[in-house]
Amino acid sequence: MLPTRDASHRRHVSRRIRAVIDSGGPTIVFQPIVRAVDGAIEGYEALSRFPEGGGTTESWFADAVCCGLGAALDTSAVMNALKESAQLPHGSFLAVNLCAATLLADFSLVGHLVEFGQKRHLIVEITEHATIDDEVGVLAVLAELRRGGVDIAVDDVGSGYAGLRHLVLLEPDVIKLDAFVVHGMRENRIKMVVAELILEFARKTGARCVFEGIETDEDLDAATSIGADLLQGYRLGRPAAMHQFTRD
Repeated sequence: MLPTRDASHRRHVSRRIRAVIDSGGPTIVFQPIVRAVDGAIEGYEALSRFPEGGGTTESWFADAVCCGLGAALDTSAVMNALKESAQLPHGSFLAVNLCAATLLADFSLVGHLVEFGQKRHLIVEITEHATIDDEVGVLAVLAELRRGGVDIAVDDVGSGYAGLRHLVLLEPDVIKLDAFVVHGMRENRIKMVVAELILEFARKTGARCVFEGIETDEDLDAATSIGADLLQGYRLGRPAAMHQFTRD
């Protein structure tokens, strides 16, 4: 997180973030999301990458929020992802990450998302780590996205702040089970039970469930054995630049 010890540091970090935005960044890579039943790639998640030495992706976005640039960095990343995705195979979906606050701060972004959703299946992932302060406003924006054909996902289920509240409030079309639950699931009875419960919740609410963080054969076997819908992780495909994916 951004230190608050002095204003000069804040200005430095703010300039660093603004430089990334002004240069058209962050850089976007794409990670495949595959069907559990046959391993075929169904879509891709757009992920942000930043200059080396500046911290993790999470810290960049956290620093941006502390500098008042959270929505600007969020929007820049998403708009870049929409543009870069033109190089992805036809027929695949695109998933992008957004904080709920960004959707409220920049309503023009909603229009861009809806317009894009008319051309390619789009999933907007709302992170579970962030609180939702204006629930009424967020639900109105999500309804607008859904009317435009955009699906809504709740990200990082099983490790974030809001827990079941986001699942009930947002009524997601896609539920992403966090890697914390998926890792070592076969050897951990509690994790397996949690995964089965989330999967059952998805089935009963008409949602699809993505198991994130599939990194080993054991994780893959455990996820497929309990009927996961979609899978994502290094075992199935690492994030890569757009030019590494060819169009159909």
